[in-house]
Amino acid sequence: MKIPIEPNFRTDPKDYSEEERVKLKTKGLTEDTIGIYSSFHDFTREELEKEVSLIAKSFGIYMEFNRDKMKSNAVKDWIYMVRLPIPGGGPIRPDQWRILDDVSNKYTISDAYTGYPLPSLKLTTRQAIQFHHVKKRDLPNLIREIAESGFLTINGCGDNIRNTIACPLSKFWIFDSNTLARKIADYFRLPSELYLQVFEIPVSEERQFNNEESFKYADNLLPRKFKIGIAGVMRTIGGKYIIDNCVEVRANDIGVVPLIEGEKVIGYQIYVGGSMGENNSYPTFSALGLPIGTVFKEEELLRVLDAIVRIQEQWGDRKNRHWARFKYVAYKMGLEWVREKVWENSGIRLGKIANVNLDHRDLHLGWIDLGNSKWAYGVFVEDGRLIDGKNGKVKSMIRYIADNFHNVTFYITPNQHLLITEIDEDQREEIEKTLRDFNYGFRDGKPYSNLRTNSIACVGFPTCKLSFTDSERFLPSLIDELERRGWKDIPVSIGLSGCVAQCSRPAIHPISWIGSGYELYMLKIGGGNGNLGEPLIDWDENVIYLYQVPANRLADVTEALFELYERNKDISKEPGKVFRVLGNRKIIEWLKSHEKTRDLMRPHKFDKKIEGYREYHDLLRKRLEEVNRYG
Repeated sequence: MKIPIEPNFRTDPKDYSEEERVKLKTKGLTEDTIGIYSSFHDFTREELEKEVSLIAKSFGIYMEFNRDKMKSNAVKDWIYMVRLPIPGGGPIRPDQWRILDDVSNKYTISDAYTGYPLPSLKLTTRQAIQFHHVKKRDLPNLIREIAESGFLTINGCGDNIRNTIACPLSKFWIFDSNTLARKIADYFRLPSELYLQVFEIPVSEERQFNNEESFKYADNLLPRKFKIGIAGVMRTIGGKYIIDNCVEVRANDIGVVPLIEGEKVIGYQIYVGGSMGENNSYPTFSALGLPIGTVFKEEELLRVLDAIVRIQEQWGDRKNRHWARFKYVAYKMGLEWVREKVWENSGIRLGKIANVNLDHRDLHLGWIDLGNSKWAYGVFVEDGRLIDGKNGKVKSMIRYIADNFHNVTFYITPNQHLLITEIDEDQREEIEKTLRDFNYGFRDGKPYSNLRTNSIACVGFPTCKLSFTDSERFLPSLIDELERRGWKDIPVSIGLSGCVAQCSRPAIHPISWIGSGYELYMLKIGGGNGNLGEPLIDWDENVIYLYQVPANRLADVTEALFELYERNKDISKEPGKVFRVLGNRKIIEWLKSHEKTRDLMRPHKFDKKIEGYREYHDLLRKRLEEVNRYG
């Protein structure tokens, strides 16, 4: 059964979706024609009007409801998530951290339903900070108090350029990806006047939030969210410089990778078309970005980025949001077409595609020598939830460091951890003592395992309104069980997401679990080192296996896959490659014969998902032929 992916490129305004029509009313987020101010300041009702809730995303605000309470109560308990974008993850000074920590203590509400103690700060894979369980009455004060730190929540969500991510450590060597990320983020920042008015944020000579030169958004902004990531450069112990792909640069709509020659960055390679999100109701696919060519000057780089975003603004589907991401433009129209459009929009001809190794992906944990008697320490934050709990008093520990070590700076990593940088040589012993005093490094008295530190989950239930099931609340207990079964040191990581949006980028891991229903998960297998894990599809039979695995059986399936890896690890040092070489048919046969999983191996007919991935593979083959032509 062939179900084609047919985006509506260059959409006729008469075919615009509801979201597009609402965005048009605000004229590019510059006019309050739908009662945005009055809605945010009306505390007689807990929810925002629908049109306002759509626009609120570009202000960094998601209207949500407590999914746990809905199980027993049909009345929605409205809550809000506020996302603070921090380009490149920092720097965050200690005084700024204290403001953000105070905000979380004041406005993130303690609630027995959440399963984790609050208040908390949630660090994200896009190097942002999220504040969960905020009540509507507290939103204006929370936004204003965050602004006192110098940060704004604008661009946190919505159909615009999201937080620009970058390797947080690269700046300490030969490539300052952090400053570049902030420059790009400033250029693509939305108009802020309306935002400042709605939340009554004072502007002074010392605090200016507008840029003289910036991207001119259309009246209906972009067709969907748009993400930019910048890889970094790290110095190895031997003094060699290598690309650090901690950001998973090809998972972004645009990826920027520095080109190294000796000890110097000589240019940038551009990738386009990455995106993890899918939709179960339509044929869609996850995809990694593909290279389209190189530029050699930073001022040219910004013009090329402007041109690519302009292509998406003009061509992206504004009728069908499930096909509105830039990957559908890039994969359907082709890389040669994109290169020509970049030339038309920027006047810059992209150079040949370079051969770049993106295999190194550092988590930036533990002690890191920055040189010149300066150090960084990477703090493991399980699933990005900075709290005082089973993993020690991590939130209080970071606050203590902010209060007592005034020279350090903080950076959020693209894997939801926190870096403490600029530590002096003579401060290392005191930092070590602080870690011990707050019981850092242990969960329930046991040291963090490799399996735990290498695995990751997004938020999921109860707060994310897109999620089908638990994610960050479930993964720690899954790791607990796998550790109990003896798998704490296996080099196979797990990615877990509560829904097909896949915000934790789970499919870059050898084993990933994607929420497919309440307490149900779909397996994706074989991710890592430039490959995405994919559903366990039998292409001959046109069926998917392990599409809805009950939560209480994930440990059984994961353990069976660990055993399969152990039997075949001589194939490759890279676990994902082991599964890819074995192939779906052998994996299916193994799981059908395994005593712990055979009862779960029932084929699932899912034409839309299968056809989405079939089309992805067809398009990928065509696009790789283009890569070879321009390489």
